[in-house]
Amino acid sequence: MAQTTTLCPRCHHQMVADVQQVFDLNQDPAAKERLLSGQVNVAVCPSCGYQSAVGVPLIYHDPEKELFLSYFPAELNVPVNEQQKILGPLISQVVNHLPPEKRKGYLFQPQAMLTYDTLLEKILEADGITKEMLQDQEKKVNLLRKLISSPEESIPEIIRQETELVDQNFFVLLTNLQNNYAQTRNEKALKILQTIQEALLNETAYGREVKKRAESTQNAIRDLQALGDRLNQDTLLDLVLSAPDDTYLQTLAGLARNGMDYTFFTKLSGRIESADAAAKEQFSVIREKLLDMIQQIDTALAEQRQARKTVFDEIMKAENIEQAVVKYARAIDESFMEVANAELQEARKSGDFMRSGKIQQIIDTVANLSRPPAEVEFLETLMTKADEAELRAALAENPDKVTAEFRSLLDMLLNELEKAPDAEADDVQKVRRIKALIGS
Repeated sequence: MAQTTTLCPRCHHQMVADVQQVFDLNQDPAAKERLLSGQVNVAVCPSCGYQSAVGVPLIYHDPEKELFLSYFPAELNVPVNEQQKILGPLISQVVNHLPPEKRKGYLFQPQAMLTYDTLLEKILEADGITKEMLQDQEKKVNLLRKLISSPEESIPEIIRQETELVDQNFFVLLTNLQNNYAQTRNEKALKILQTIQEALLNETAYGREVKKRAESTQNAIRDLQALGDRLNQDTLLDLVLSAPDDTYLQTLAGLARNGMDYTFFTKLSGRIESADAAAKEQFSVIREKLLDMIQQIDTALAEQRQARKTVFDEIMKAENIEQAVVKYARAIDESFMEVANAELQEARKSGDFMRSGKIQQIIDTVANLSRPPAEVEFLETLMTKADEAELRAALAENPDKVTAEFRSLLDMLLNELEKAPDAEADDVQKVRRIKALIGS
């Protein structure tokens, strides 16, 4: 990644910034996320901490959407013919990374974006996000900021005045912010957000509906768990037929899908046939809803599996397995591993040892990349030791593992345990004992 220098507009000290000019999703699928989040091409002043965006020419390429965009900052005051000379190598860099069969007509002339904002809007528009949606999102963000900075007693009234902005997207914004504060253990901010959330749930129609659905979901989970060893198709059927609303029924379908097979629906039909007229109509409606819910669940699972199969096939084509696994890391989950293991079994049955060897390499690579860092594994091992003698022996056998990273991890863990109100006293004492033994 290249670097550039600029002067801080606040204190006029020199700033150095890493700059990225090519955002090619073909080579780097995470490039769009970094660009849209504002994480790139930003200079931070080492003197006063001021952050400033760095204007650089750039190219954006999304082969899936056949989107090829260029942007040249007007403030650079470069003539158009000179702009083309600067953008030319960047365009060639994108095209040269594509095999000949994928070099389509849209690559011949990138669409020129006059401003940085129009560049971002064009990218979002390709994802189905319009300018009006962005403006609406900005209003929601401003409302959330206003609520956070307002006195607690005024929060309900502010929400009542802006109730039309409170929808699913607003709750997503709130949840994301709560997660961020939870990670940084900002208890004061979390308390404010909790107050805002409670007001939203009580003062808005959407909030009251969310609260109702959440309670129904919890009731379904509680009722399933309460069955314990008595859970079978008959008791599950009792819960289904007594479902108070669709959310409760949907929760049962999601959690107990495996038990809702042909035999289950045969029993459900039997209940319907033996019921009186009023119950027969009610149970028939439940059966139709349940069938539709299960179909949606099965369709979603099939689509997810097909998507993971596509990722698996792309990794299988790659020459460098590790690079390919890293490239598609966000799509590698339990469903992907199910596909990989099924393909491995199939390859072994057919005697295709070349294919089975490559699949095994993929599985091993995923396992290696998923393994926690060595210092984490070592600390986990130490935490299982019963007494100080075992701790001393383990440390004596692994002096090379007591690295600076390990000591830093130990300090961080102790700090978290000492702050956590529900931390086990034994865990705190054991971490302190380890620190004492390694002399830190």
